[in-house]
Amino acid sequence: MSHLPIPKSPGSLFSVRKNIAKNASSAKSDAPDGLFSRFAVPALIGLLFFLVARICFVTSFPAILFSEDRKFEHFTEEVFRSELNSNTLNRHYTVADPSEFHLDADRVTLGDASLAARQQSCAAAENYLNKLKKLDREKLSEKHRLTYDIFQDELETELEGAQYLLYDEPLSPTLGIQAQLPVLLAEYAFRTKRDIEDYLTLLTQIPEYFSSVLTFEKAKADEGLFMSSECAGEVVRQCREFIADPESNYLIGTFNEKIDAVKNLTADEKIAYKNRNQSILSGYVVPAYATMIRTVTSFADSGTNTQGLYYFPKGKDYYRYLIKSTVGDDRSVEEIEEAVKVQLVADFTAIQKLMRQYAGTDTKTAVSASSNDILNAAGGDALGITESSAGLPDMESFWNHILTAPGGQSFPAREASDIRRAAVSGADGADGADVSSCDPAAMLDELRQKITQDFPVPPDVSCEVKYVHESLQDYLSPAFYLTSTIDDYTNNVIYINPASNYNELELFTTLAHEGYPGHLYQSVYFNTQNPDLLRSLLDVGGYTEGWATYVEMYAYSLWEEDPLLAALSQRNRSFSLGLASLLDIGVHYRGYSLTQAEAFLKQLGFSSDAAKSLYRAILEAPANYLQYYVGYLNFCSLRDQMQTALGSRFSLREFHRLILENGPAPFYILRKQILPDGTGTIGTDAAGNNADGSALASTAGGT
Repeated sequence: MSHLPIPKSPGSLFSVRKNIAKNASSAKSDAPDGLFSRFAVPALIGLLFFLVARICFVTSFPAILFSEDRKFEHFTEEVFRSELNSNTLNRHYTVADPSEFHLDADRVTLGDASLAARQQSCAAAENYLNKLKKLDREKLSEKHRLTYDIFQDELETELEGAQYLLYDEPLSPTLGIQAQLPVLLAEYAFRTKRDIEDYLTLLTQIPEYFSSVLTFEKAKADEGLFMSSECAGEVVRQCREFIADPESNYLIGTFNEKIDAVKNLTADEKIAYKNRNQSILSGYVVPAYATMIRTVTSFADSGTNTQGLYYFPKGKDYYRYLIKSTVGDDRSVEEIEEAVKVQLVADFTAIQKLMRQYAGTDTKTAVSASSNDILNAAGGDALGITESSAGLPDMESFWNHILTAPGGQSFPAREASDIRRAAVSGADGADGADVSSCDPAAMLDELRQKITQDFPVPPDVSCEVKYVHESLQDYLSPAFYLTSTIDDYTNNVIYINPASNYNELELFTTLAHEGYPGHLYQSVYFNTQNPDLLRSLLDVGGYTEGWATYVEMYAYSLWEEDPLLAALSQRNRSFSLGLASLLDIGVHYRGYSLTQAEAFLKQLGFSSDAAKSLYRAILEAPANYLQYYVGYLNFCSLRDQMQTALGSRFSLREFHRLILENGPAPFYILRKQILPDGTGTIGTDAAGNNADGSALASTAGGT
């Protein structure tokens, strides 16, 4: 579940959701708008104004003209234009009307993914940083200071990553450009005839763009940093599958449907466009993917590392950088790992209690051991996950303890089996149902109304629920929010994938994640705050996905049909994400092998194939799970810290308002913005719940 997965563009200057483009050296930098021209008046009136108000002119007009805020606005707007001019996909998904932002609509480009372009991007980032530091932050408004801080952090983090350029993987089987580009093209909206022309031009540029990607992959191979042969094989399989039947490629069907929906085209124009699209797909796109197949196959044997980042020369350092840059968390990996472990135990403790209640057993049975007791029972490192003298982790002791009930009593086999299944799937145990039998629009409306108790009133916008095209169901997430443009955020779309086989509770919480109070609500609410344009390009995955996960967990408390089942499902969901996050750290930072991961997951009832599948997903997208789960834990901890600081004055609704109005930011910046004393340290207990699994007090039962 996610908003539309626009990947970080290889060679991008910023690691942001809008896929910021690259090749900064060739990007056209528009000159700032002429200040005098927009205020020009006839000479006589100007002279009269001067004679009457010369003192005011002398003292106040230059102050407006050269104020630090105005200089900051000019600078950040120039960055905004330069970045969007350098990649048409970014521009199209960010703004609906480029002319309103003085963008260069004549330039159509996919950008450049070569190593040279990435290095030029780092140089551009350094140049931006130098210009930013010439501005006096203390003279800026509060709104601009926040943008300044986030932008400075983004630039400094990107420069820190300059030493790891070849560690990036643009062809990741999970999030790689070869998999995501067709989806972005399929969802490319045709608002005007110019959009259609731009789309077709972009298709013709795919061979050149893929060539730059493969040049980068050659550089990775030369340094011994190419992907494993198994990952290369998966990339090749995806590419072959995409071009297996060119005459019925799904980009033909989706294009034809969009063309038919354009009202100001004649029948002959529609036929002509359809023919051009099919010809370009055959002449440009299919050959580009064929070249990708041949080249990746030729590099396949150069991949020397079949395991996590841990086994690359700078792998652990790169993983630390990934967490900071994508999650927005500057704590050490060890601190984050500890927080994940503590939450896993808290969830498991709550699951025990809730399952006994659900089974109708004695609901008053005391839980005799706290989370800390369980941690200590493992001995040594929390949960018993320690590194041996050989540098490899001992993973079995955790599950030997966690599958034993507090107080030492044996955990019932049936319940343990249910928990294992839940941890594997994150499901609530109910059978799936045909999505079409539910009413997603009604669920969204219900969520929109219910959240006003604990969240600010949602802006008045529309949301259309659509179903993923049949040809795309195997390629897309179970659901996603198609992020609206900043100049047309009142019209929104959420896509549901019928292949996901949701039951009602799963669909309800999925719509909370994607809609209210998740991605749609957060994105639209922030846009109503009139943020600096640059903020639309400065996104933090840990904030956006962490927020959506946080409110997804909250939404379980709104399910009235079976509150106990909902509470159990919420804990199972949290436990599932925590497990994947812990394994992510284990694989990439601790060096867990596939054999060790299988042994670890076998304790939870994973089959060998399922364990391999999860291990492979973690290999392909390092730190991806952490954006969701560690982001979620950060929001829980911020909430708890504010509640502790304010006591009886704490308002969950006000807390959410502050989070939403400040918008996407690294957590170490967000923390200073919203906590009463402007400081704070993220604690290890991010559960937001008491030891017995009950929620902290809030108007809707906690998160």
